[in-house]
Amino acid sequence: MIFTHFTGRPALMIRLIGVALVSWSVVRADHHPPGASGRGLVISVLFALCVVGWLMWMRRPVPDRGITPEVWVLAAAGGALCGASPSSAASAFVFVAVVAAGVRAELPRAFIVVGVGILALALSVLVYDGSALGLLAYSLGFAAGTLAGANARQAAAKTEQAELLLAQSQRSHEEQLRAARLEESTRIAREIHDVLAHALAGLTIHLEATSALVNQGADPATIKARLDRAHALAREGLRETRRAVGALRSEPIAAPAGIEALVEAYRSADGTVELTIDGDPGRLAGSVGEAVLRVLQEALTNVRKHAPGASVSVALHAGDLADPDVVLVIDNEQSATTRAPSPLAATGGGYGIQGMRERAQALGGTLTAHASEDGWRVELHVPVLAQPADPAQEGP
Repeated sequence: MIFTHFTGRPALMIRLIGVALVSWSVVRADHHPPGASGRGLVISVLFALCVVGWLMWMRRPVPDRGITPEVWVLAAAGGALCGASPSSAASAFVFVAVVAAGVRAELPRAFIVVGVGILALALSVLVYDGSALGLLAYSLGFAAGTLAGANARQAAAKTEQAELLLAQSQRSHEEQLRAARLEESTRIAREIHDVLAHALAGLTIHLEATSALVNQGADPATIKARLDRAHALAREGLRETRRAVGALRSEPIAAPAGIEALVEAYRSADGTVELTIDGDPGRLAGSVGEAVLRVLQEALTNVRKHAPGASVSVALHAGDLADPDVVLVIDNEQSATTRAPSPLAATGGGYGIQGMRERAQALGGTLTAHASEDGWRVELHVPVLAQPADPAQEGP
C-alpha cells in the first residue's frame, strides 16, 4: 500500500528505494542469480521486464488510469521471476501489480491480474520444480493484497464522498445564514420605515400647517396649539421607535391598545375615523398583532399623505372559533373635508405597501391595496389556527 498511495517527491523516493532493494535481492540471490545462459538468462530477461514495468508504473501511478500495460507486465514477469528465483524478493513485483489492480479497478477485473500472477508463478514452479506450498502461500498473499487495494480504493471513495457532502453541507449552511441575514435586514428596514414614515409624516404635516398659520398672521394661541400637537407627535414617534426596538428584540406588542391609540391620534388631528373590533382580541398577540398594528399605521400615514382630512373606517375581526382568521379592512372615503394631497405624497421610496405585503406573507396571509368607488381600500387577511375550546365549558 505504501507504493500506491504516496504522491509527489516522497512517493518517487520510496518507489526508487523499493525497486533498488528488490533488484539487489535478485542480483545477490544465493541461488540462481541473473546470468547469460540457461536459467540465469531467463531470470535476467524476466528481471529486466519487471524493472521496466516498475519504472513505467512510477511514471503513472494515478489510480483513475485503470489497469495499464505495465501492471500486467509486473504480474506476469514478476510471477515467473518469483518461481525462477525463489530466494529473492521478486514477489514484490507481483504484490505491486495486484495492489495497484485492487486500487484501480473493481474486484472481478483486479482478480484477473491476480490470476495472471498466480498462473505465471505456477508455470515457473512447474518448470523449475519449485514448492507447491510456496505457490499456495504466494497465491493467498496476492489475493490478500488485491483485497487490501480494493479496501483502500473504497475508503478513498468514501472519504471523497464525505468531503463532498461536507462541502455541500457548508454551502447549504452558508446559504441559510445568508437568507437569515437578508430576512433580518428586511425586517429591520420594514420596522424603520413603518415607524419613521408614520411619525415624520404627521410631524411634517403639522409643521407645514403651523408655518401656513404664521404666514397668515394667526393668533398665537392657535399657533401654540399646533406646535403643542407637533411636540406630541414627536413624543409619539419616540414611543413608536421604542416599540419598534422592542419588536426587533422580540418583545411583545400590545396590539389592541396600539390600534386604539393610532385611531385616536388620527381622529384628534386629521379627520373622522370609525373603529369596529369584534372577535377575540386575545388572538392579536405576537407577530399577528404586530402585523395588524403596522398595516393600520401605514394605511393611516398614506391617508395623511394622499388624502388629508378624509374620513376613514377601520374594521377589525380578531378571529373566533367560528372564523379564526384575522381580517383588517381600512377604507378612506373622499368627502367635503378631504384636502389636496400633501407635499409628502411625492416622498418615500414606495416601500410602504411592499412592507405591508411582506408582513402578511411572512404569516401566510395576504394583503390587497386598491382603489375603491369612493377612495382607497387596504385589506389584510391573516390565517390563525383556531384555539381549542375550554374543556370545562364542554358538555359531558
